[in-house]
Amino acid sequence: MSGREGRPVSAVASGRGLFARLRHRLGSSDTARPVVPKSGLALVTANFGGIDSLKPFPAYPDIDTYYYTGAETLVGSDAAAVSSWGRIIVPDYPRHDFSPRLRGRYFKHQIHRLPETERYRWLAWADSSLQFRDPSFLLRTAERLRDLAPHQRLALVPHPDRRTVLEEYEYIKGEIDKGNEYLCLRYAEERMTEQINFFVGRGWDLRAPLWCGTVWLIENSELITGCWDSWWDQNLRYGLMDQLSLPVLLQHFRLQPQSLEFNLWRNDFFDWVSHRALM
Repeated sequence: MSGREGRPVSAVASGRGLFARLRHRLGSSDTARPVVPKSGLALVTANFGGIDSLKPFPAYPDIDTYYYTGAETLVGSDAAAVSSWGRIIVPDYPRHDFSPRLRGRYFKHQIHRLPETERYRWLAWADSSLQFRDPSFLLRTAERLRDLAPHQRLALVPHPDRRTVLEEYEYIKGEIDKGNEYLCLRYAEERMTEQINFFVGRGWDLRAPLWCGTVWLIENSELITGCWDSWWDQNLRYGLMDQLSLPVLLQHFRLQPQSLEFNLWRNDFFDWVSHRALM
């Protein structure tokens, strides 16, 4: 008898033979695949459950656009708005029991794992609440990031109203306690206090500078997407208030984001439009 779970040696050998045959048939994983350099810039947005209307995107060269949504969103959407996007995709993932907002977060935090975007060097996200006028700042930002060190090749918008993770937590918690309808609906059931306690237990800095998650640009590198994987994990573990976790994760992964120097609410590039449905 073999020492492996009490199986006969012949069974182990037989299993090895089957594995070898499968590798030969499917192609050995040891065979080197040609490395295709990533290039180009993709902008992604996601909108499920009819939270936002489908807005037109201004045609712009060198920005490939992807809109992930449900079939119900397309019903009644303006045809010109639909045709203005490079691709509109009705995906058969993630899980069917995810809420509409959590489904959208998958495409935000796992942007680098989408089959359509894997080949791009630069990945941009924009919430579906944004109405773009001029997306050219994304290309200019990519050019600016290109010559920086790898851990600096990401750009975010500083939060216009609050400065730190702790300020954001205290503000949202206070507004919920006051009965703020919008924040109660979106965040009252989230595990924000438990999340803050988790940060403290890890020794993470609650004074980390606060960034907006509404629009951003990153290089599609393992150095940065590893942080984005942990960002997704925080959403699954504690809740959808993702602005709390991003700043401390950036510091944990020793990333140094560059600032997109415009105000989220008032700028020359896009308008923020109120959600059509609250959930």
